[in-house]
Amino acid sequence: MPDDGRLFMPVRAAPSGDGGTFLLRPVAADNFLFGLHGRPPADHPDTEYVRQDRIVDHAPSGAVLPPLLSIWHLTRCGSTLTARMLSRITSLQVTDEPGAVVDICGALWSLVPQDRRTVALDRAVRSIGQRLKPEARFLVIKQSLRSSRDADLFATLYPDMRRLLLIRDPLEILVSNLKGPPGWLKLRDAIWSPLLSGIGLAAQRDLSDGEFIARCLGRAFAAMADMVEADPAGWLVIDYADLPHAVITRLLPHLGIVPTEAELAAMQDETHLKAWSRSRRTAFRDDRAEKQAAATPEIRALCDRFLREPWQRMAQFA
Repeated sequence: MPDDGRLFMPVRAAPSGDGGTFLLRPVAADNFLFGLHGRPPADHPDTEYVRQDRIVDHAPSGAVLPPLLSIWHLTRCGSTLTARMLSRITSLQVTDEPGAVVDICGALWSLVPQDRRTVALDRAVRSIGQRLKPEARFLVIKQSLRSSRDADLFATLYPDMRRLLLIRDPLEILVSNLKGPPGWLKLRDAIWSPLLSGIGLAAQRDLSDGEFIARCLGRAFAAMADMVEADPAGWLVIDYADLPHAVITRLLPHLGIVPTEAELAAMQDETHLKAWSRSRRTAFRDDRAEKQAAATPEIRALCDRFLREPWQRMAQFA
């Protein structure tokens, strides 16, 4: 076990008959934002400290921060930028799509009884909420779109946790996902992948990658639209076109946060670079017009068939 004061947090969660297992790694403030995605590479110095723990036996060893905000999104619509900007607020401890939470809110865990999933999710959130810096006061979690099926579970467990939904023109989202296929595309042959696409495995195998992606996105969009429509007052919906300014002018006031001049300057610095780059970050370039121009008639047809209607249902609240 490392003797440098780092805390162990879950990066993956596997279901089992006895309640499931966490894969844990040591985490520090400097790698918290993107450090919970999964197991570190084999040559990473933390690999020797990675260990497993039964979920029912796992308990935080440090002070636990209350969850303040859950960032939901439709993919490729500024959620990573928003997380980076918020991470510049001293009082916030922000993490990007923590693997254990993505697992528990994913398709495979949806087959686990609700009571066990609720326990697993609460223990995961409490563990990643362990305070890493003395000045941190609240936890912020950027979610995965694949976790949207359990947005209501978060609302039940954490009724005071604010909910932000970031949206974007669905054609731009689809073009982005086709140009740079999402990691979950490799799951299309998994036995439980019809839970993502909504059609049988045999029929799914005949789909093009484009239609599979569009069907999965459309299914997730529709689930998210249902939840927003059921409780519109419980959501702050922001369009990608209004970023980054809306983070400062709408989101921070919504959270009751008044940033210092230094924090504002640091947040502005984040807007000049591509958010998704982990190292050697390059300058940000607005590519909305480029994505619109890249949409073929076939892509537009897929967007209109699967994405346009649920997006319109959410856009009315932006």
